[in-house]
Amino acid sequence: MNKWQDSFSDEQIFYITPDVKRGIGLDTVLPGYHIVCLYPDPIISPLRKKGANIFCLSEKERLDKLESYATSGSLLTHPLVSEYIEMRSKHPNILVFKPSKKVEFLCSERGYRLLVNTRELNDRFEDKVLFYELIRDKIVENSVPGLTGRLKDMKFEMIVKELDLPFVVQFAHGWAGKTTFFIDSEDGLEKITDKFPHTKVKVNKYIEGFTLLNNVCVLSDGNILMSPVALQIGGIPELREKKGVTCGRQWPVDFIEADQNKLITEITEKVGKLMFIDGFKGFFGLDFIVEKNSGKTYISECNARFTASSAFFTRLEADAGLVPMASFHLAAFLDRDYPFHYSQDENLSASQLILRNSAVQPKYISGRNFGVFGMEGKTAVYLRDEYEPYLLEKGEFIYSRRSEHFVRSEDAEISRIETKDRVVGKPGQLGEWIKNLII
Repeated sequence: MNKWQDSFSDEQIFYITPDVKRGIGLDTVLPGYHIVCLYPDPIISPLRKKGANIFCLSEKERLDKLESYATSGSLLTHPLVSEYIEMRSKHPNILVFKPSKKVEFLCSERGYRLLVNTRELNDRFEDKVLFYELIRDKIVENSVPGLTGRLKDMKFEMIVKELDLPFVVQFAHGWAGKTTFFIDSEDGLEKITDKFPHTKVKVNKYIEGFTLLNNVCVLSDGNILMSPVALQIGGIPELREKKGVTCGRQWPVDFIEADQNKLITEITEKVGKLMFIDGFKGFFGLDFIVEKNSGKTYISECNARFTASSAFFTRLEADAGLVPMASFHLAAFLDRDYPFHYSQDENLSASQLILRNSAVQPKYISGRNFGVFGMEGKTAVYLRDEYEPYLLEKGEFIYSRRSEHFVRSEDAEISRIETKDRVVGKPGQLGEWIKNLII
């Protein structure tokens, strides 16, 4: 049988993203795959050495003149980006992290084929309010108790009577917990109501527990593929005191029962079928909350696109010699007969830790922004420059610090650590080795 890569040998595929790390995964295993990015990154050089096709706009023009190109849509409008794409393909295929109307318009105008769902379709499931209303109706047993409405119509006494204190208010859209508010007093609700009176929100009972996630792909025939479940790293004060801020993910999850895993699979199947009926296909991800005391599993939200973990996860699959889930996404959008079987990596063990606090960063990294390191006692020792997380030895980790041009908002990523070792012992608790490294 042919290699899975042969199914795409006649295609040129361009992942358009300001941040090169968003496009990592298929870059060193699919010859016609390109990453088009804006910002410089120390990871670019080792990726190119392994055969990755990367066009970085800031290598061609001064970065201070490129401020207006900081989204995938605006990046596509730059003449040098257009030139790079059109010199390599008369019928280019375009991938982006988040769908947008601007990207859709540009692809339609230029005859590019867009390999993601439309923004309108994405929004039906990614919009937290709309998605909650859907699962509250269709998956009643596993939806978190709550209600939806405009903030100005929400009465504190009514919410407390129905959901108790504390409760959680979420806007339709937000990233890394930026529009999630944990309310424990009437003043807390009044503050956000005064600022956003007409905003429609969902209000949910606060569930004390931990968050799990998976990556999923809806095939053209409606079949659903899903990854092993991962622990979403969060709720750790040493990393970020603010609740709701995501700080990474870790595989495997071996502290939940088999029936919980089965339930997550069943819920994922149900959601995937609902999305397929509406015309959705390709990659998406789900978040689940597991209640600490009862173990009850609730579905939390849907990321109806490539996920925050998809690049790292895809790279792990590719380096393990598996047929990556992302390749099934490509086959669905390219209408390919794709006679390959998806298999989960039963031995998957990996962690990706996102560091957003400038005071919590690796010590003793002596000016390096990227590299593979090992630990000697409590000291990090530089070993080499490469990006192959699946091939790391025990005790090794990849450290990558983001360009300063990225770090502008309060909860922006500053750096990340990737390793095959565990960084979290149990939910909410960092492992000792990582504590010694960053705190």
